Amino acid sequence: MKINNNPEMQAFFERCFFHMGNEEINDYIGVTFLPEQEKELQYELAEVGAIEFQGPESEWPSLYISTEEYLKTAYQSHIQLDQIKSDTFEFRKQTMPPYTLFNVSVIQEDPNRELNDSLMLRALDAPYEAAVLLQDGEYWMSDTPQEANTIDPFAKKAHGKVAVFGLGIGYFVYNALLNPNVEKVCVVEYSQEVIDMFTKYLLPQFPRGGDVEIIHGDAFDYFNEEFLSKYDYCFTDIWKSNGDGFEMIQRMLEGYLPEHEKVDFWIESTCCNFISSMMCVYFHSLANDMELEHEDPELQKIYHKIDQYFSAKDITVEDHSVLQEYMYDPYVIREILAINI
Repeated sequence: MKINNNPEMQAFFERCFFHMGNEEINDYIGVTFLPEQEKELQYELAEVGAIEFQGPESEWPSLYISTEEYLKTAYQSHIQLDQIKSDTFEFRKQTMPPYTLFNVSVIQEDPNRELNDSLMLRALDAPYEAAVLLQDGEYWMSDTPQEANTIDPFAKKAHGKVAVFGLGIGYFVYNALLNPNVEKVCVVEYSQEVIDMFTKYLLPQFPRGGDVEIIHGDAFDYFNEEFLSKYDYCFTDIWKSNGDGFEMIQRMLEGYLPEHEKVDFWIESTCCNFISSMMCVYFHSLANDMELEHEDPELQKIYHKIDQYFSAKDITVEDHSVLQEYMYDPYVIREILAINI
């Protein structure tokens, strides 16, 4: 690949680098506000680049989530996590306060594709007693709006025979079984303790429990073409957050690159969001004939993957829209991560 370093291209890079350095919206996490202050806060979020507030004011969403409505959702209203009694797992209640902003979803992608990606912030309109499960004294899982917003779309997308990596408290499994397009669900879970807890306390509360098969095994041993070819859809959720999610996603893709629409990874766009920025830095160095080195060996490894991917393309890029397509194409990101260095 070659990049024509014209004035429009340079202006594009400058806008991207400005957005990469703008993290003002992060300062609003934990901000408390009263209902009468909501409009003022929306204006502030618009000012710092929150994507939801860049359009017409009449289309701005409320910053509030109805706690009452959330409690009526299927899993929250039917599953009793406080029934769990185990030496390994401890159940606790943790109050989420009202009127306090928190990140409620995956990273929201910049519609202009210039790295002005942002958080989706919301606040509850009343306190919520979240169920928190600890495994051997360490935080393991909770039933919060963040979990629901980042899993529900995949449960609705699921169809046919569904493979799931990671059992947790069965939130995805429960909602997938409510989907009439799902025939059966097969879960691969590493921890026998989790399987025992789920089978004893949670599965009896599930609809269509007979359509659930559980395999005690390592997801990395099953994430391959032979196993996944038996299923119509796959959802993977074996990490706690984007902090440990990226490395697991990369490791899985290095072992096997599946059909894009057939396999989804929980919070993939958040875990891999920084790859778009790294591509932009790579394109800038290529356009300006600069050497690109990073002191972090893991990030340098990713730059090597990016270089290997784009060096194989015999094209000359004249317009930055071509670079934007690459930066925001989730399958391109998967193809890059799948490269073994």
